[in-house]
Order: sequence, then C-alpha cells, then structure tokens
Amino acid sequence: MRIISGSWRGQTLKVPAQVRPTADRVKEAIFSILGNAGDLKVLDLYAGSGALGLEALSRGARRAQFVDLSRRALATIKDNLRGHDSSNVILSQQDALEFLRKAKQPFDWIFCDPPYHKVSYLRLLQAIGKSEALGADSLLILESDRFHTFELPPTLQAIDRRKFGDTIIHFIKRAAAGFLDDKRRA
Repeated sequence: MRIISGSWRGQTLKVPAQVRPTADRVKEAIFSILGNAGDLKVLDLYAGSGALGLEALSRGARRAQFVDLSRRALATIKDNLRGHDSSNVILSQQDALEFLRKAKQPFDWIFCDPPYHKVSYLRLLQAIGKSEALGADSLLILESDRFHTFELPPTLQAIDRRKFGDTIIHFIKRAAAGFLDDKRRA
C-alpha cells in the first residue's frame, strides 16, 4: 500500500489490522478519472488507513477530513502523516452516519469505502443524500463489491460506475447536479 502520485509519491502506508484498504490499482484508476485534487476539500469516510484522503492531499487537496469510528485507524492515519504538514487535516473519531447528520459544510470529493458486509448501503446513501457534506457540486466516490446491489435515493444520481475485479466504484452526485466540471478534471 503506497501513495501513487503527487508530492508524497512512493510513500508506504501503514494499514491497521482488520481493514480492507482500497487496492493500489483501484486507487490509481480512481485518481486517473478524477484528475488533479488541487485546492479541493476532501472527506474520507470509513477512512481506515486514510489511503484515499492521503492520496488526495499528495495531489494537492487543500484540506482533508478523515472519519472513522476506530481509534486504531485514526492513530494509523496520524502515523501515515508523520513528516508532512498536517495543519490542513482533521481526524474525527465518530460513526460515519452521525458525522453526515451533523455536517454543516460541503466537501468537493467524498471518498466512502465502508466495510462491505457491516454497513447498510441504503441507510448510508440516504444519510449522504440528506447531508450538507454533499453539496451541489460535490462528488461521492463510493466503493462496494460486486455482490452488493442498491438503489439510490431520489436525491442522488449515478454518474459513472467502474468495475475492477470484485470491486465496483460508483461516482455519484446530487440528482440536480452535472458530471465532473472542467475545474475538477483539470
């Protein structure tokens, strides 16, 4: 597990026990689709090792917030940040659904890689659809395995879906919003 590109390229990431991190090849594909993270605010829900949010920081994200219920996961993220300026990082130990209910500001990108068999995707997507964390121009990058099927609530719209082996990445926006604008693709 490593940072693929950007100013931290090649840095090896520690991964807490019991965490299934996003595979490097999947992470590389996601960021190939997303492009530059320059000056964006990102949220990493069910952060685990923080690999997705850290990759965004390495690629120029202005700020990253990592949310995980596990104290061990947040300690691992803090460890993975050693040697880097972390003044633009917030670590939040709380349940993802609780965080979404209380969020008062939108993020540009929301990475969401929940433990597949421990989360209700329906409840998660309903919470995201109601949350202020997902603004009109925000993009949700949701990971699932090929065995999970779900319907989006009417407040959300699927923009794209990519399959990598047993992993599926869903790109989702608010129903009224369009796809990645030029600013996000640059």
